[in-house]
Amino acid sequence: MKRFGLTDLCIDNRTTIFVLVFLLCALGVFSYVTMPREASPDVKIPYVFISSSYRGVSPKDIETTITIPIEKKLKGLKNVKEVKSTSTEGLCSISVEFVTGTDIENAVQWVKDKVDSAKRELPTDLEDDPMVFEVNLSEQPILVLALAGDLSLRRLKDFAEDLKEDIESVKGVLEVEVVGGRKREIHIEVDPDMLAAYGIPFTVLYSSVSSENQNVSGGNVSMGDGRYQLRVPGEFRSVEEFKNLIVTMVNGAPVYLRDIAVVRDSYQDVTQDSKFNFQNSVNLYVKKRSGENIIVIADKVKEMIDSRKDNFPKGLKVFTLMDQSREVRMMVDDLENNIITGLILVVAVLMVSMGLRNALLAGTAIPLSMLLAFIILKALGISLNMVTLFSLVLALGMLVDNAIVIVENIYRFTSMGIPRLKAAAMATGEVAIPIISSALTTIVAFIPMLGWPGIMGEFMKYLPITLITTLSGSVIIALTINPVFCSVFMKMGSGEAMEGLSDEELASEGEKPLEGGGFIIRNYERFLRAALNWRITVMICGLLLMVILISIWLVRTGIERPIEFFPSIQPNSCYINIDAPEGMDMEALHNIAEEIESRLASWDNVPVEYRDELGLVPELTQAQKRSRDKFIREEGLEKEDRAENRVSDIPNIRFIYTKLTTQTGGQSSFGSNLPNHIGVQFHDFNGRTESTKVTIDRIRARLKGIAGAPLTIGEAQEGPPTGAPINIEISGDDFNILGMIADKVKEVVRKVPYTADVEDDMVKGMPTFEIVVDRKKSALYGFTTAMIGTTVKTAFSGWNVSTYRENNEDFDIFLRLKDSYRKDLDIFRKMYLPSPMGGLVPLSDLISLKYVSGLGAVKRINHQRVVTVKAEVDETKIPGAVGRAMAEKMIRGYELPAGYNIKFTGENQNQEESQTFLTRAFMAAIFLIFMVLVAQFNSISKPLIILFTVVLSMGGAFLGLAVANIPFGIIMTGVGVISLAGVVVNNAIVLLDYTNQLLERGFTLTEAVVGAGKTRFRPVMLTAITTILGLIPMVSGISYDFKKMELTTASETSQWWFSMATAVIWGLMLATVMTLVVIPVMFHLIEEAGAKLSAIYRRVSSWIRGADECA
Repeated sequence: MKRFGLTDLCIDNRTTIFVLVFLLCALGVFSYVTMPREASPDVKIPYVFISSSYRGVSPKDIETTITIPIEKKLKGLKNVKEVKSTSTEGLCSISVEFVTGTDIENAVQWVKDKVDSAKRELPTDLEDDPMVFEVNLSEQPILVLALAGDLSLRRLKDFAEDLKEDIESVKGVLEVEVVGGRKREIHIEVDPDMLAAYGIPFTVLYSSVSSENQNVSGGNVSMGDGRYQLRVPGEFRSVEEFKNLIVTMVNGAPVYLRDIAVVRDSYQDVTQDSKFNFQNSVNLYVKKRSGENIIVIADKVKEMIDSRKDNFPKGLKVFTLMDQSREVRMMVDDLENNIITGLILVVAVLMVSMGLRNALLAGTAIPLSMLLAFIILKALGISLNMVTLFSLVLALGMLVDNAIVIVENIYRFTSMGIPRLKAAAMATGEVAIPIISSALTTIVAFIPMLGWPGIMGEFMKYLPITLITTLSGSVIIALTINPVFCSVFMKMGSGEAMEGLSDEELASEGEKPLEGGGFIIRNYERFLRAALNWRITVMICGLLLMVILISIWLVRTGIERPIEFFPSIQPNSCYINIDAPEGMDMEALHNIAEEIESRLASWDNVPVEYRDELGLVPELTQAQKRSRDKFIREEGLEKEDRAENRVSDIPNIRFIYTKLTTQTGGQSSFGSNLPNHIGVQFHDFNGRTESTKVTIDRIRARLKGIAGAPLTIGEAQEGPPTGAPINIEISGDDFNILGMIADKVKEVVRKVPYTADVEDDMVKGMPTFEIVVDRKKSALYGFTTAMIGTTVKTAFSGWNVSTYRENNEDFDIFLRLKDSYRKDLDIFRKMYLPSPMGGLVPLSDLISLKYVSGLGAVKRINHQRVVTVKAEVDETKIPGAVGRAMAEKMIRGYELPAGYNIKFTGENQNQEESQTFLTRAFMAAIFLIFMVLVAQFNSISKPLIILFTVVLSMGGAFLGLAVANIPFGIIMTGVGVISLAGVVVNNAIVLLDYTNQLLERGFTLTEAVVGAGKTRFRPVMLTAITTILGLIPMVSGISYDFKKMELTTASETSQWWFSMATAVIWGLMLATVMTLVVIPVMFHLIEEAGAKLSAIYRRVSSWIRGADECA
């Protein structure tokens, strides 16, 4: 008689267990309510960033004077994986990627030390020291608000600054960044003609303004019994005071600043512009503190804005461009709905075979296991983020399996008349070890995933942690609380008839296999007995079935689209990138943007010669109209959706915003947008009339023929950053040659089917005038190249000479030439430099001009110049991996010049790393599962039987992929396969363990196999049915929203889970047959073969012993 001590202890102390259950519920609910909600896990990506500005300096000079000196120092750093840099006009940006596991705090300090050691080699006139900082993805903006209206940019900026202070006062908000508008500056614009007339060198103005506009401390003076502070206030209190500043004396008369310059209370030069729905706008980027609740913060910010709406200026509106709390809220709602749905399904399915009360006893495992998981996750400091929420939903399908086995076994014991207390203890003892072993096999399958490398691993490690925690909790609940509940509340059958029997007699009765059974079980018995007579045939059929099912997938999908990295998800927004030529001014950018906006607004604005039917507004069916109208009503968008207020005639488009800048810079490190882009925000998933991928194709069709700059469309990234599907790095020294190679590569990539938006990141050179200094003549007058360069830079780009303070705000004071003179290179004839040798020297005598073609941006990877070619792939047609392989094959024959290399990176690099790791992790998981099974059965053959069945069940998974016509997803389908293996192993362990028990009690091999199959038929079927039903909403998107109390027919999250759930559902359907038929057949075959071999061995041994005796 098998007993499990922990279960017996709990049953004997039932009152204590009920109190613990109450405490578990209270603490679990508290943990769930107080757990932080975040969009992304608290991942400190292993990157350290360096940024240094050097206003007005060309990209090539930035590279030689700042980038290369810093990169040289970084070469000595340990644990560095990759160093990338971008040198643009006036800015150096360097990113240092460290290997996974490096302490980011130490890495930041190491980089700071290296940058500090490089400072002596950097230009002495840098306005600020290089900045070194890290990025935490959980501290990225959670809300992006657009302030838009028919107001001036200054008023929008002022109001945004006020709103920023209010939002930053909300608890949990880290900071708010204001982007857009124009910043106030004081401009001193010098007239060079007046400087020449008075004979005043330009450089005199530097010191005149900075030395006069400052407060000076005079120390202290003691007078009588007290000490008094002495101050010399010199800061200007108004802009008018600047005009009266005496610059110098000429012939005994003062020369005022107003005599030689115009002082303007102005703004920064227009280098960027932003619009929202075709109106001026300023954006607010709201960031939260790490570990805070994203939903609570977003709600408080919105409430605060709503409370201030009455004070908004007329015409001002605040729109939400991006709200990460919406996705988190959706995931949380899905989890809650799935918990309730899972509980209802379990009860409904079990009620058919065991009655309502007993079904409820098994169903309690779901909420109790979840509450225990919340307590543990809270204690570990893990938040409810997209990964943990996904993991919890995934675990729901496996939580109830153990409880079903135990409750069903207790129910079987009580049905034989065994009293509840005895039945609970004995039935649990009979399956306790198999349940623990089966849970261990699932847990150890996920343990290798804890070692996932890279940023992807930092994201995905929360999946195994959450699953291991949740599954461990479900085992504890199944072995302790479920038996106690059953011992008290389970509905009895004819139990009174066995009250007088001893424990041994009761155990003997309870451990008997099922006799008779209903129609289904009787037919199963007949089928199983027939299969035992055709064992080899059954084995061959199982193998052939697996091969056929995999072949079906290969023919339908696998040959053309074998694998994908992440599922192809409908993007919530897209970016129309304007790859503007270097040197393009704001007016030209506005012209391009206005043409794009016009075509997005209406099909009628597309020129006739560029019209493509794909760009037409789709005709909506009556069902689509009803669905969309319902969405508009529920979201309160009736006013926004009126024909006169719509921003576009394409129904899926809700917002259009524009961001333009004349500042150079490449693509975002973790995004899909260039500095100049037009963003298109789509309606929420339930309000869409078509896939947003189709909408993007419509947008692309409307943009044909727009001149002025190449246009590409980038989709908003979902999930961890992975790079473009096709990403090719071309390295070498000469950018002219790199550009030619990039053009050839782009031609090749464009020939790959289903590719779009093929582009490179080479910023074409801005037309440049080189100012060549006559070093010999300059040296004779006592000048250096640096002195001359500083003068030129100040005259044209301006020099921040001081700061003007007003109302506790600081504004920069810039000294430069008047605007009209800054557009004329003849101005050098009117500029003079004071020679250290005495006298004034015309600047034109020291320099000459030469027109050259410069570089717009210099990009380097691992200390080499690089140009990157990238392309998007329509992954609804072919996966990125296939398109990439085709491109690689076509490029392989291209002959490169010496010293130049081509490398495929981006998503390819991430995919190869993840694929390699997951392959190793799968092998490690198989080994760990095998070791657990060996320990369980103390046998080699039985674990091999179970693992062979797992392999056969893969045919079902591939059949599901074939039916859905989807490729094998490295991440999502891979996780589904591991989950499927766990369920298959669980059922197989319980079945074989009971078979062994029957053999030990003296049953024949055939009767033991058939008896175990009949007895375990019900729990195997129940676990399979409940798991499949629980996963169906993930595939269909159809579920019940218990908050709104309505049926939903579409779910945004089902896009992520579709391939995983499909593999598990179809795999489990086949695996259930394999468990109930193939495993008994294999076990019977191997046991019989083993028995025959043993008999032969005994006869041979006996014969040998007899021969020895005769000898």
